[in-house]
Order: sequence, then C-alpha cells, then structure tokens
Amino acid sequence: MECPKCGGGCLLSEEELIKVLEERAREAVKAVVKASYVCRACSERFSRLFVDDLAKRKRPPEARAVQYTAPAESQTEQETDPAENLKFF
Repeated sequence: MECPKCGGGCLLSEEELIKVLEERAREAVKAVVKASYVCRACSERFSRLFVDDLAKRKRPPEARAVQYTAPAESQTEQETDPAENLKFF
C-alpha cells in the first residue's frame, strides 16, 4: 500500500469490522472491513474499505477434522549424552 500524499510505504495500523453481509440462509458471505494505515515517511493516517469474500475462505469439513501430531522421540535418543557423539581428529 502506498501513501496517497507522498507515495511512501505504509504500515497497517488497525482493522475494524464494519458489516457482515449474509444470504437468506443466515450464512456469512462477505465482510466489509475498514483498514487504517500510517505512512512511514510523512506519518499521514488514511483508511481504505475492503470487501472480504468469506465463502472462499471456508474450508471443507474433512479438512478441519485432520489433526497433525508430532512423532514421539525414542527413549534411546534422549538417553545418549551429546558428548559421546563428538569425534576429535
């Protein structure tokens, strides 16, 4: 995002949910979001409105059910002393 005043780079200061648009089935379809920015160069504050399509972000039910777990470390790896693995030439 560029500053409209000086053309410098900007940082996202805050986001505010303005409105959630729903269909007849009472399912959220789109969200209107106000994003406030601050210019790095001239410190000018400005904002933009965005419409975010929530239907595209929705995951299928089977994707939510998958959980990933880290494999358990074996006891032999934990019991060995790191100094034993050092080799000197």
